[in-house]
Amino acid sequence: MDAPLATASIPAPAPVRERFAFEFSGSGAEYFRIWIVNIALTLLTLGIYSAWAKVRNKQYFYGNTRLAGGSFEYTASAINILKGRLIVVGMFIAYHLAATFQPVLALVLALIIVPLLPWIVIKAVGFNLRYSSYRGLRFAFDGGYWEALRVYLLWPLAGIVTLGLAYPYAVWRRKQFLVTRARYGRSPFDFTGEPGWFYVVYLVGSIVYTGVVVGAGMLIVGVFVLAGMGIGTLFEGVDMDQVGNRIVIVMTVVMYMLLLLSFLCFNAAIQALIANHVWQHTSNGDARFDLRLNVLRVVWIQATNILAIIASLGLLIPWATVRMTRYRLGCFTLLAVPAVLDRFVAAERDRLTATGAEFGDALDLDLGL
Repeated sequence: MDAPLATASIPAPAPVRERFAFEFSGSGAEYFRIWIVNIALTLLTLGIYSAWAKVRNKQYFYGNTRLAGGSFEYTASAINILKGRLIVVGMFIAYHLAATFQPVLALVLALIIVPLLPWIVIKAVGFNLRYSSYRGLRFAFDGGYWEALRVYLLWPLAGIVTLGLAYPYAVWRRKQFLVTRARYGRSPFDFTGEPGWFYVVYLVGSIVYTGVVVGAGMLIVGVFVLAGMGIGTLFEGVDMDQVGNRIVIVMTVVMYMLLLLSFLCFNAAIQALIANHVWQHTSNGDARFDLRLNVLRVVWIQATNILAIIASLGLLIPWATVRMTRYRLGCFTLLAVPAVLDRFVAAERDRLTATGAEFGDALDLDLGL
């Protein structure tokens, strides 16, 4: 009699991840009321209210952002932010006075302040994450000083020494540091992005921007040539030397403004490409992130925002901020299994409760301006 066939083990199907979109419900008109009051009170209090303004701004944007049915919160104390800003302002005033009256002392202060910059960074990032939460569970940042020193001082210095060749790698190291040292509850984020992508982005971007600068330079030279030619023959009885000089001045100002605008748009495009790459290679546990910003759309929004702000003498800043935020969050999604996501949040909350984690920092200040 034949032996029974062994039953082949069939692996269980992998759980299907769902795509959860970030939702932003804020409006420009609503944020304008918060923004204009913040501006007025900051001016009236000689800058002191700026700490409360920062908290109100963040609470507005966090409170209007939702993901998978959960909301975000910002719970920082304005007093701690004010303390940090007073420290930074005090350092700036001390350095300025020393530079004015005691240049040698200013050099000594600079040698003291520069090594403090990485510490300021990790304090600011840690503060903002520690008081940011999703579904009642806080984020945190575990970056150390010596790693921050390499990321924020040594690698940028290498970029200068190598005439920019090491700069894309320095940016990659900074992104890697910020992502992998952050955590949600006690679960760290992971980053698998490659530095080669940063080199491609900066190389192509530099070539494109160089072409724009060269083209603008040629146009400016052409304006000077035309102004120096016989334009005056077109108009009799008019001092065309004076008119030509005015044309040159106006065209030069216009071209410089266009160059500035193109630089801001170029920077927005670079940052959009980098943000896409970073978030597409970021995960936390089984959850994956995905960001799909359209570079041309980002450039359009950035350019029109700048023009709108200039035309409105700054009054459309809230509208521009909300507009860009809504677009960026509209392109941002989380891929996760719903049941697993719920269990993960509950388990992380239980772990923190059991271990008594999340003590405040010994110097609980926001040193970022």
